[in-house]
Amino acid sequence: KNYYENINGKVVNITDEIPFDIPDNWCWSRLKDIGTLTRGNGIKRSDVLDSGYPCVRYGELYTTYKTCFNETRSFTSLENFDKSQKVKHNDILMTLTGENKIDIATAVAYIGNNIIAMGGDMTCWSHHNMNPLYLASIINSYYGMTCRRKYASGDIIVHISNDKLGNILLPIAPLNEQNIIIKTINFLFNDVFNNI
Repeated sequence: KNYYENINGKVVNITDEIPFDIPDNWCWSRLKDIGTLTRGNGIKRSDVLDSGYPCVRYGELYTTYKTCFNETRSFTSLENFDKSQKVKHNDILMTLTGENKIDIATAVAYIGNNIIAMGGDMTCWSHHNMNPLYLASIINSYYGMTCRRKYASGDIIVHISNDKLGNILLPIAPLNEQNIIIKTINFLFNDVFNNI
């Protein structure tokens, strides 16, 4: 089976890039072709308050949240909230800076209902119209980690950009199958998705 991609108006055979077979009703798609990636800004550690307007910083994706969350543990002032990029229900957050290539671009789905502010050194993947837990699970899988490591740069401080993240090829199941996969994972791994 051959796979093709339209690159700058030219149809290019990308069969050599396809890492494994997927069911016939699935497709391969670049991350950049599924929704929008928006880099965060602002909200330093010193801007975080015990109460106020909800926010999330990139370090919390490593230390505080696992695969998904529905409310923040950090808050900031109205001034910082207003000038920051926003995260909405079903958006996915990924780190752009880290200490190693294994953890870089760790993905966490936001399944809460309030709009929250996001700090810098992370990106928000929005408008994807898919199950965010499915997409985050792919990014955090062994396959996803391999792709993230391939595109990351640096040794002591590791970085990845939205452009590089956008090149990752993802196996995309139909939405009803995405939902079944997530319910099955949640059942098998004892409510890994916080009792969805």
